[in-house]
Amino acid sequence: MRSRSAMLREMLTLCALLLLSCSDDRGTSPKREFQWSLEQTGIWLCSVWGSSGTDVFAAGYDGTILHYDGVDWSPMASGTDVRLEGIWGSSGTDVFAVGEAGTILHYNGSHWRTMTSGTNVVLYGVWGSSGTDVFAVGSSGTILHYDGADWSPMAGGPANEEYRGVWGSSGTDVFVVGRSGTILHYDGSDWTTMSSGTYREFRSVWGTSGTDVFAVSVLGTILHYDGSDWSVMLSLGTREYLQGVWGSSSTDVFVVGDLGTILHYDGSDWSAAATGTGTRFRSVWGSSGTDVFAVGDWSYNWEHGNRVEVFHYDGSEWSAMTGGASGPLTGVWGSSDVDVFAVSGYGAILHYEGLGWNAMSCEPCEPPPVPGATRELLTGIWGSSDVDVFAVSAYGRILRYDGSEWGTMTSRAYPGLHGCWGAASTDVFAVGRYGRIYHYDGSDWDTMSSGTHEILAGVWGSSGMDVLAVGEAGTILHYDGAYWSRMTSGTDRWIHGVWGSAGNDVFAVGESGMVLHYDGFEWSPMTSGTDATLRGAWGTSGTNVFAVGNNGTILHYDGSKWSAMTAPLRVRLYGICGSSEGDVLAVGAYGTILRGTLK
Repeated sequence: MRSRSAMLREMLTLCALLLLSCSDDRGTSPKREFQWSLEQTGIWLCSVWGSSGTDVFAAGYDGTILHYDGVDWSPMASGTDVRLEGIWGSSGTDVFAVGEAGTILHYNGSHWRTMTSGTNVVLYGVWGSSGTDVFAVGSSGTILHYDGADWSPMAGGPANEEYRGVWGSSGTDVFVVGRSGTILHYDGSDWTTMSSGTYREFRSVWGTSGTDVFAVSVLGTILHYDGSDWSVMLSLGTREYLQGVWGSSSTDVFVVGDLGTILHYDGSDWSAAATGTGTRFRSVWGSSGTDVFAVGDWSYNWEHGNRVEVFHYDGSEWSAMTGGASGPLTGVWGSSDVDVFAVSGYGAILHYEGLGWNAMSCEPCEPPPVPGATRELLTGIWGSSDVDVFAVSAYGRILRYDGSEWGTMTSRAYPGLHGCWGAASTDVFAVGRYGRIYHYDGSDWDTMSSGTHEILAGVWGSSGMDVLAVGEAGTILHYDGAYWSRMTSGTDRWIHGVWGSAGNDVFAVGESGMVLHYDGFEWSPMTSGTDATLRGAWGTSGTNVFAVGNNGTILHYDGSKWSAMTAPLRVRLYGICGSSEGDVLAVGAYGTILRGTLK
């Protein structure tokens, strides 16, 4: 028989095990994932198509494919970074996109995959009578056909022709347009050349039937085919290029083009719509005459950061759906999560105050009143507070924001500047071409002796007496409060960015996926896992560091290894910063702003 003390020991052991089990269960929290989302972009779009007004696809530069669900535009993973020129589908689950290097992608309703095209030329247009009867056209006289199994070349016109658009009323009544006024027709057996009466380059073709076809050209020209002949409908007498055409009927046709041009045909006359934008519209499509989308790839309007937008027509007026500064955002800095600044290579400065990004008024960013002058090409930004922010430009100008307006600190006399950083508002460094380093002491900017003529791309410090500047040919300079001296980097590659958690925990990133780490004694290479050029780095600690670069590359370092993160777009990213480990912003080409958060 067991003693009472033995029984007591067993009961206490069992209770301890139960408590330990409960403690372990309660203490185990699900791992939070870091996710990147698209906050805004001015990505250049080349084509738009949809199966309905709530299922619209737009394709463009850097492999970008955006999808609209009736509420928001969101990026899709295309699996490529080449420019996509055309998009069309037989349904929302059977969509084709074509582009550079013979690229043909197919979407099955769940994901995009690459198809074998058998060519490496640029493909500009795609259309089909069904998912098993699809035509794609491009440069070098290329016409391809898809029968539901394979793509195969078709014998068409001259091998030196560049075909820009394709459309048909059926698989045996197909029209192709191209350079030099070329129009081809396919009757189901052969391609024949049609007389267009012009040598002007055609960009797009569309119709309601085989006897009601519209083709748009450069210099504001629109041709119409009535089943017998092509004739000029409209010649604007301007040099504006018309890029896309679509309609809901023969009495409701839309044409889009350069400088925000949108024309409408009501069956009798053509009229111009007021868009208020300088966007070069490349493509137009609608689900009906009161639900029309127009997309573009460039803007000639410098207002508001040279914005490129997706426009929508609701039957009464055109309005911007979304957009961003189309120029590259080259730098980002913030004093808090509701006070962030981003600078553009097109002279725009964007400001985020918690609700959205807005272009700031910046008189010094405007071109000087001399022939051929351009806006400031801003390259870097840093601040000591929300009312004390510095920005530098590739033209050598330094700007300062005092909480109410931007002013000029220096003229364009300095060589190009590429980065700035400071330990305080009276201790700021700017670096740039020819190894130039400038220092601001609260009163004046003075030239410092760097001892090099290499281009300097980035600067960061742990204090005003411990500053690092990096640049071309593996250049790393160190400032100790008195002198700049060269450090041994162990590389001759470009170093684009530098950041550290302390003076003995510094990361430098650069060409071909290079990451270097400084431990206070020497620089040593790290394994990044990528060969993409890295352009910026930032973190909250030595175990939470981010690096960004080409092709939408975002890397994260957890203190032991670097790992790749999934970005919504494959665009070039230039800068990164954050307010906390769970709120990070990355900026890049086409005015792209990505936000990373912990979920």
